[in-house]
Order: sequence, then C-alpha cells, then structure tokens
Amino acid sequence: MTTPFEVVTERVRAAWNAEVDYQPLAQQSVLTSELQVQAAAVRWGDRVLDVAAGTGNTALAAARRGAVVTATDFSPVGLERAVRRAAAEGVTIDTEVADAQQLPFEDGSFDVVLSTFGVMYAPDQQRAADELLRVCRPGGRIGLVSWCLTGLMADLQSALGAVLPPPPPGVPSPHRWGTEQHYKELFGDRIAVTSADVLTQDTFAESAQAQVAAMLTHLPPWRMLFDRLDPKGQSAMAAAAEGAYERANRAIDGTLLAGSQYLRIVATAL
Repeated sequence: MTTPFEVVTERVRAAWNAEVDYQPLAQQSVLTSELQVQAAAVRWGDRVLDVAAGTGNTALAAARRGAVVTATDFSPVGLERAVRRAAAEGVTIDTEVADAQQLPFEDGSFDVVLSTFGVMYAPDQQRAADELLRVCRPGGRIGLVSWCLTGLMADLQSALGAVLPPPPPGVPSPHRWGTEQHYKELFGDRIAVTSADVLTQDTFAESAQAQVAAMLTHLPPWRMLFDRLDPKGQSAMAAAAEGAYERANRAIDGTLLAGSQYLRIVATAL
C-alpha cells in the first residue's frame, strides 16, 4: 500500500524532473547560502554534502572555500546547472541525483551536511533528519536553513492552501523545520545545537505580480500545480500569491521589497 509520504515524494520528484529553469529564483537565495556556509564554518578540505541542492548555491559557496563538495537533488536539470555554474567559476563539485529521505552514502561520509530550503520539503521529516545525521561523521556539523512558521512564506503557504487541494493526510507542514522545538523532536540528544538564528531574506522584484509570474514560470511545483488548474483556478492561485507578497511589501515606489523569515541552525553531530 502506498503511503502518503510516498505519494508526495513522487509528486515532488515529478515536478523537479520537469524541464523548468529554476535558476532565476535560486539566485534570490545566493546571499543566504553564503551566510549559511560561513555559519557552518566550512573550511578547506572539508567533505561537504549539500542536500536538495537545487542549482547549487550552497554547494558553490562551500566549493569556493576549498571544500570537497557533493551536491544531491531530485532534479538532474538543477544539478546540470550547478555543474555549469561551478565550471564558470573554476571550482569543482560532484553531483548525484538522490532523495533526501534515502541518501546513497555510507555512514559518516561527510564532515559537514548542509541544506538550504531543501530538506524541509521532504515529506517524511523524521526519515530525512535521520539520513542527514547518518551521513555526517560524529563531531561533524549539520547546517540547515528553513522557512519559519510565521512570516511571508508561511502566509504564502496559507494563502495557496485556501485555493489548492490539500496534501494527503499525515504529511506535516514543511515549515515545522522553522522552529527550534522541531529539531529537538527530530534529533533529540543526537545533536548539540551551536547556533540558532532567525534571519530575513529579502526578495526584490518589479512588482508582486512580476514575482508571482516568475514563480509560476520557474518554480517546478508551482508550475506543475498551475498547469493542472482550469483558468478560474489559475486566476485564484495567482491572486492568492500576489496578495501574500503585497501584505509583506515594504516598498513605497510600486516595486516589491518583501522579507521572508528563516531559521538557520548549525549543530554538531554527537
């Protein structure tokens, strides 16, 4: 019998395997990745794993520091872009198509395990957490960045939830990763948290409408959902997303400047 976790996993896999160029959105998180690698104290020669790496923002930030980097993701399209970006910068990364819930590496393979707005979307959160810890050596570092339970991204999820079909029962909100308490539930005494900071990532765009249009074009799960809706549903989805961005908009010149709160955790594997 197929579990709700498997249903969502295959749905997400299908979305990210589509020929969709995610890079125009990924570039909005470049600074977040740089700060994450700094917080995790990535050093020359560290064996680093970037889980759910997308087009490689965090993997590249680690490679620039001289780390030996492996990037994994559902999407071969995203990983191919990451390799091209690395080549353009004159650094090297290895890539492997993989599920965060079942990483294809031996126990303790890495000194540092990172994920930026990635592993939080694995539907089986406990299994994903267990895998992150399994592949990190004892004494190694785990650094994760996740959207908070409150703020723009949570509001966006709530707004879309009002117009889109709900996830299967039993699949928790990915935003639970945005609380320190959830780390205690997932990892218990298997990690020691060394820093936990709530930070803000700003999004700049010509307008809320332009940002939503970019997400509907370049964010694979949104693109898949949008394409499956009838015109009325498409209008409702776009309007709900635009409303969330407008509520967060701090710009006074007609453009978009909206901040999204995220939790950055760095912990030591025990």
